[in-house]
Amino acid sequence: MFSNYSSYGLVAALLLGVLPATAADAQDSRWSDPYPQATDWTGFYAGIHGGLAPTEFPNIFKESSLLGGVQAGYTMQLGPAVIGAELEGTYARGIVHDVGAGVLEQNWSGAAKLRGGLALGGTLVYGTAGYSVARLDAGNNVISDDKWVGGVLWGGGLEQSFGNGLSARVEYTQTRYNDVDSTLVGNVHRTDDLTNHAVKAGLNFRF
Repeated sequence: MFSNYSSYGLVAALLLGVLPATAADAQDSRWSDPYPQATDWTGFYAGIHGGLAPTEFPNIFKESSLLGGVQAGYTMQLGPAVIGAELEGTYARGIVHDVGAGVLEQNWSGAAKLRGGLALGGTLVYGTAGYSVARLDAGNNVISDDKWVGGVLWGGGLEQSFGNGLSARVEYTQTRYNDVDSTLVGNVHRTDDLTNHAVKAGLNFRF
């Protein structure tokens, strides 16, 4: 019995010695930095994405087309600020742009983007802007040739790190292709401003 009481006393003494020190360390950590930088966003990364391209935003489930692709880039963290650049390639199925009595179909697109945002520990809130190119194929009632067009892109997103270089993100972008020429049946020439919305979720691996 004495041995048991001695053991209990030894455990209690150890707990009394360890708990105050642990509490003090936790308190110091809590008050020293409200946004502890558990993640360093500096480095190269590559990943995949998928999502929807709705004809109307924010109603993303009305007449939306599926899309998917890859991205790669580099970001640098300077204090809480994060800046970087990214290249993106996307294939979408069924994006249709109305041009009067005809349609243009968009499938392939690519973009070169700048990124800038604020890191709150393992969470990155960012904006993005850049230049995009898209392949437009002649659809119903369009007789002009298929072609590539270019336009400006902007948007924003949220990226969450899970450690070991892995992160997930959600992103919205809007792309505008202005002054797109097309010729319809009957030799009707048109010039239209086309807008593309995209809501994407992706995974990145940093190395």
